[in-house]
Amino acid sequence: MNPLIAGFKAILIIGVISISIHSDLLGQENLRRAFQPAHVVNKTPYGANPSAGQYVQTDDAKIYYEVYGEGEPILLLHGGLFGSTIEFSDLIDKLKRHYRVICVSTRGHGKSEMGTAPLTLDQRANDAMAVISAVTKDCVTVIGFSDGGYTAYKIGAMYPDRVRKMIVIGAGELRPGIRAFQLTSSQAIAMDKRYWEQQLKLMPEPDRLEEIFTQVANCYNQLTVSKDLLSGIKCPVLVMAGDKDEGNPVERVISAARFIPDHQICIIPNAGHGCHNDNFAASWESISPFLKKSNFSFLSLSKDIIEPCQVSCSFTDWDNLPVLKVIKDPSILPVDEPTFAKVKGIDFRDGVIEVKVLSRLLNDAPDYARGFIGIAFRISEDNSRFESIYIRPTNGRAEAQVRRNRAIQYFSYPNYKFDRLRKESPEIYESYADMGLDEWITLKIVVNGTMAKLYLNDNHEPSLIVNDLKHGAIHSGNIGLWVDVGTEGYFKDLKITAR
Repeated sequence: MNPLIAGFKAILIIGVISISIHSDLLGQENLRRAFQPAHVVNKTPYGANPSAGQYVQTDDAKIYYEVYGEGEPILLLHGGLFGSTIEFSDLIDKLKRHYRVICVSTRGHGKSEMGTAPLTLDQRANDAMAVISAVTKDCVTVIGFSDGGYTAYKIGAMYPDRVRKMIVIGAGELRPGIRAFQLTSSQAIAMDKRYWEQQLKLMPEPDRLEEIFTQVANCYNQLTVSKDLLSGIKCPVLVMAGDKDEGNPVERVISAARFIPDHQICIIPNAGHGCHNDNFAASWESISPFLKKSNFSFLSLSKDIIEPCQVSCSFTDWDNLPVLKVIKDPSILPVDEPTFAKVKGIDFRDGVIEVKVLSRLLNDAPDYARGFIGIAFRISEDNSRFESIYIRPTNGRAEAQVRRNRAIQYFSYPNYKFDRLRKESPEIYESYADMGLDEWITLKIVVNGTMAKLYLNDNHEPSLIVNDLKHGAIHSGNIGLWVDVGTEGYFKDLKITAR
């Protein structure tokens, strides 16, 4: 080949690559949300970003998603038909600084396939759950807009063990006949031709566009979203709407919210259906504190809040401050039983439990006593089910390495006591840490879904990680200050942060 021609081709290829990269970085003349104002420039091509994009295979479709940032996971679900991930551009820019943001392109939208099965809300929820499971084992916060908001409601009801909290924007109560869904693809294209030219280039099956509109109409014209669904949502939900939303008017949004047991309502002034874009500043002022909010209690232990369960409880002065003393009922012979001082009025599922403990051996303690002391959590009302992590202080400095390796223990009542776990999964639910009798030790348990981590004495790294709490993530319950045979246990400075 002529060297001059070869050189020209190389320059041409480099130029094309450069233009392509530059286009991605500038990003946004060609990637925009529906009806985007001319002055808005999105800095990142959310929804078509090859550096962040991945797929998960569901039963009949490949679902596209992107992941940004690090931290607690947040799932974003965009609106339907005119919806796309880029409509969350401002929100993703904010969230990815402190959270792990999972952005799903709904089937039939963006780069996701449409599949073969008819569209249903259950299908939407299962698609989203497939993405969640591909990315994290943790519970997630779900933020959904419009169609994505209805999907969020369904996820919260179907998968309560995987959802920490939700923010739903522009999704009100819905029944057949309350609103007609009959928009066609040709009508939509006429409303924003430039947007649809962009989206059709992203879609793996652009020839099925009208089918998508038909399926969405069929689904929503038959859909009921009311008390039966919404009352089953157990997590906290912030329900938002613009005061000028004509498709989902404020009255129906508020009606939906009030069916949810733990709800908050936020109405954004001078905003329409996409209130998070019409007035992002006001929306963010509501979203940010809701995400950060946790229920914090620093409890002064007293007889008024303690309920003994197969233990004796008393209070004694320690450095002129009262501390709780707990001793197991000696008539309870089995180990790893519900033997704790239960803290009244607590309904804990996820969060942080922190308490200072000190263990001594009773004078008549048996040879196998180890100063057993710890925390029970997610205790059922009748004490028949709970999780627990405790320590064996005498093992922390034992001469035998095997005993040292068993200084910390997890168990799940009633079916997974320490002996079964040790036999079936050796070394998985026990670990070593330096500790001893007659010294104050800070226990901090961080619970998130099916995972629990124990931190000792303000250490930054956990001493024990349990990845599969045996009762799963769905249950909440009380908290107990737990002891076992031969222990004279002391507790103080209890702090609970529920998420």
